[in-house]
Amino acid sequence: MTAPPGAPQWELDVYATPFVPDAFRAINSERAAVIPTQTQHRILFSEYTETFVARHFRPPSASARPAPAGGVNGSQPEPRLSAASYLDFWHRVHEAEISAKEVENDAYALYNVPLVPTEAYDGQQQLYRLLVPGLREETPFVELGDTIQLRQLHVDPFNNLILMPVQFGPHSPPTLFTWGGVQYDATVEDINRAFELVFLKVEGLVPQCMRFNVTYAIRHRLVGAQGKALQRVSHDLSKIARHELASEMTKLVHDAANVALRNGDNANHTNGVNGTTSPKPGDIPNDWIRRMLFPIDLDGFMQTQLDSLPRRGLFDGKLNYEQIVAVDNVCRNHYGVLPYLISGPPGTGKTKTLVELAMQLINSEIDHILICAPSESAADTLALRLSKRLNTSQLFRLNAAGRTESEVPAPLRKYCYRETRGDQLVYYLPPFPQLMKYLIVVTSTRNASILMEARVTNADLYTIEGTMLSAFHPESATPPPTPSLHWGALLIDEAAQATELESLFPLAVVMPPPSYPPSSPQPRFAMAGDENQLGPRTASRNPHLTTSLFARLFARDIYASHPLSRSNVRPSTSAPVLTAAMLPMPYPPFENLTRNYRSHPAILSVPSSLFYNDTLIPEATFPPSKLSTSPLWLPPNTNTRHNPPWPVRFLPHRGADDIERDGGGWFNPSEARFACSLVQTLVSASGIPERDIIIMSPFAAQVKYLRREIRSQRYGGGKGLYDVNIGPLEAFQGLEGRVVVVCTTRSRTRYVESDGKRGIGVVGTDARDGMEGDGGSMRKRMNMAITRAKEGLVVIGHPEVLALDPWWREWVGFCVRNGLVDLNELGDDVKYFREGRVGVLEKALLNQEESMRERIEGEGRRGRVLGGAVLGQGVEDEMWIAGLRDAIEGLGDDEEEEEDGEDDELDADEDEEAAVGYRE
Repeated sequence: MTAPPGAPQWELDVYATPFVPDAFRAINSERAAVIPTQTQHRILFSEYTETFVARHFRPPSASARPAPAGGVNGSQPEPRLSAASYLDFWHRVHEAEISAKEVENDAYALYNVPLVPTEAYDGQQQLYRLLVPGLREETPFVELGDTIQLRQLHVDPFNNLILMPVQFGPHSPPTLFTWGGVQYDATVEDINRAFELVFLKVEGLVPQCMRFNVTYAIRHRLVGAQGKALQRVSHDLSKIARHELASEMTKLVHDAANVALRNGDNANHTNGVNGTTSPKPGDIPNDWIRRMLFPIDLDGFMQTQLDSLPRRGLFDGKLNYEQIVAVDNVCRNHYGVLPYLISGPPGTGKTKTLVELAMQLINSEIDHILICAPSESAADTLALRLSKRLNTSQLFRLNAAGRTESEVPAPLRKYCYRETRGDQLVYYLPPFPQLMKYLIVVTSTRNASILMEARVTNADLYTIEGTMLSAFHPESATPPPTPSLHWGALLIDEAAQATELESLFPLAVVMPPPSYPPSSPQPRFAMAGDENQLGPRTASRNPHLTTSLFARLFARDIYASHPLSRSNVRPSTSAPVLTAAMLPMPYPPFENLTRNYRSHPAILSVPSSLFYNDTLIPEATFPPSKLSTSPLWLPPNTNTRHNPPWPVRFLPHRGADDIERDGGGWFNPSEARFACSLVQTLVSASGIPERDIIIMSPFAAQVKYLRREIRSQRYGGGKGLYDVNIGPLEAFQGLEGRVVVVCTTRSRTRYVESDGKRGIGVVGTDARDGMEGDGGSMRKRMNMAITRAKEGLVVIGHPEVLALDPWWREWVGFCVRNGLVDLNELGDDVKYFREGRVGVLEKALLNQEESMRERIEGEGRRGRVLGGAVLGQGVEDEMWIAGLRDAIEGLGDDEEEEEDGEDDELDADEDEEAAVGYRE
C-alpha cells in the first residue's frame, strides 16, 4: 500500500536493541534482597601488606576523591588538562566512563535464560553453567571472581511469567510476584571462552524454576583502584604545582636539576651565564611525575656535538640501527628526565626493541624493572621472549587472581605464582622477600594496580624505609641516609592501546615520592607503540579517554616539533642524518622505527604513504611459493601487469548486508560465502595452511556467520576449514597472517555515517568524522586491518560505500592504477578512484620494474623479471629488496635536488664527522 503524498515516512530503526517484553525488563529495576557469594579469586591486599610492614609504618592510603562540584554533568565547564587540573579533569572523564560502562552492561543483560546445574572439576562444589553470548570476543569481558547478578523468574512451561507467592520474612504474609524477590550475586568460578560458557557459584539458590534474568556488575575493585591511582598521581602533581616558581626561576631550577642529574649530588649549582647561584634541586619537590605527564623543552638536554656510533654488546644481534639507537639512548639517558617514546609502525620490531632494552638495563645499573602491556596476550609475549634469557628467580609474570590457568601459555606458568586460597588455587602475589628479588616483573597495565594496592611502589617503599630508619634511631643528630628506589625503570609495550588512566597504574608504582632528591638516579620511562593503529577500547568513546598517553605525549611540542620527528623526515632508506650544522638541538627523546619486516612492499605502500609520511622501508623477504604466483594476483580486464605480481587484490562485491532480528548485528551472507570460497581456493590451489589465513570483519554478527559458514560441509572436502583464523578487527591488533582477507561487510551507503557515530564498521565518510573525528578511529581501524598481511592482502567491499571514505578511496585508487582490480567488476564506480596520492614505495616499485625492463632490453634478453633479474636464474629475495632500496634512495635524491635554499655545505672533515652522527 502506497502512503499518500505528504504523509510522514516511517522506517524501522535498524540499530534498535533486541525486543524484550517490559515485564521482564521491569524485574531488573525492582528492589531486591541481595545474597552475596564470596570468591577466593581475589587478593587480600591489607593482609599481604602486613606480611612485610607493621601498620604503624605504613603510609596513608590514597582514596577516591569526591565528585567535582556540579557533578559529572554539572554546570561547571570542563577544565583544561594541566598538572594543576589533573584530578578534576580525569575524575570527570572517569565518572563518565563508569556511567557509559553501566549502560554498556545493560546492553549485555540476558532475559529469561536457563541456568544449568553442574559440578566443579574437583567435584567439591555445586556450580551452575551459563551461556554468555559474545564472551569469546570479550563483549562482555568476564574473568574469574567477577560478580554476575541473577534474578530467578517464575515462568510456566511456555516461558511466560506467572505470579507465585513469595515470603520475604518468617512473619510477613506471602506476596504474589513474577520472580523470587532475591538478587543472587553469583561469582564466576570457571570460564570456557571457546564455547562462551561461565560456571557460577551461587550461595542460597533454591533450584526451583531455573530461568533467570542476568546482569553484569561494575567491577568495583578496578574502579576503586583507578580512583586511588588518580589520587596518588594528582596529589604529587598538585604538590609540585604549589611550589612552581616564576618563569625565570623555573628555568634556573631546571638547569640546576639537569646539572645534578648529569653529575650527581656534588654538582656546582652556579649558573654558567652570569655566575648566580640557583636553587638546589633538593629545595623543591621531585617533579618526575610532572615530567612524565607534561614534559616541556626545559626538561630535556641540549645536544651540542655529534655522538659516536652505539657500541654495545647486544643480546639480540639482529637488531637494526634504529632499534640499537633507541636502546642505547635509554641506557645512556642523555636526553633528560623525560618519557622516551619509540614509534613503531606495523612489523617494525617494537617488542623486540623493548626486550633488548630490558636486558641491557638489568645488565647495567638498573636492578628492578616493571614491564607492562595493555592486554594479557601482549604481556605474555613480552614474558615469553624474556624467558629465553632469564630464569624463574629473575623473571616474574604477575597475573590477576581472576585469570584462568588455561589462559596462561604453558611455558610461562613456571614464571608465575599461585597460592591456595580456601579450596581454590589462584594466581597471587609471591611472598614479599621473593617479590623484591625479581629483576623484571611483567604484567598488564591494569594489573599493575596489584602492586600499587599491595604498597609495593617506589613511593611507599621509600617512605616505609625512611620512617623505619628514623624510628629506630630517634637520637641520631644526622638524618638517615637517603633510601634508593626499588623500581629503576618502567617500560610499556603497545602503549597506544592503553588509556591514560590505565597508564597511571604502572606510573603510580614507579613514581618517586616528592621528597626523593631530584639529584639522585631517577627511574627511566620508555613506551613503544603506534598512534596510527587502534587506540584504547572504551565504553564512553570520550576523545580524551580514547587518546592514549603515548599519543598525547607525541603531540606535545617537545616531540612533534623536533627536527627529527617523523613528520619532518624525508623518505629514505636509513635513519635521518644528523649533521654538525644542525646543532645545537635538543636530544631527541624518541626514536622512529622505519624498517618493516612483515609485509610485501605492495601491501606496505598505501599505509606508508597515508599514515607514516612515506618513511617505511620494506625489509621482509619470502621464499618462492605457489602463493606468490597465484592467479588471484592477476585479475583480468586491467591495463597494468606487474612482473612479479603484486600480492594485493580488491574484489568489488555488491551483495546486500542485513541485520539480525531485533538489532542483533550486521552481516552479509553473500560476502561471507564469497570470502570462504576464496579461502578454499587458496588452501587447495596455493597450498597455504589454514592457520596462516586470517578473515576479519568489523561486525560481530558477520564474524559469527563466517565461522559458521567456513566450518560447514561445503568446505574442506566436507570437513570444514576449522583452522582458519576468523574474528573481529580488534582481535588481530598486533598479530599477522600470510594472507589476510578483509570483509568490509557494509553495502548500504545510508548507514555509513551512523556507523561512524556508533564506532562500528571500518568505513568513515568525507565529513569531519571521516578525517579527524570519529573517522579518526575508522582511519586507524582501516590501517590496522590492511597491515596484518605478510604475503597477500585481499579486501572485499562495495565500491560505492568505500568511495565515501577518503582513506579507502586512496587504497582502491592504488589498486586501480596498478591493475589489482578487475575494471569490469568495478564498472562505472571506477570514476570515484581516478585520482589519488602516489606514495614513495609505489613509485619505487614502478621505477624498479621500469629499470629492469630497460636493462633486459639493453642486454637483448627476453623473459620475466623478478626483482632485478631474469626469472629462473636463482636470484635471492635480498637482491630484490636491495633493488627496491636503490629505487627509494633515487627518489629521495630527486626530491632533495628539487629543494631550494638548503645548501649547507660541509668540508671533508665535517662530512666524516657527520657520518658517525646518525647513520651507520
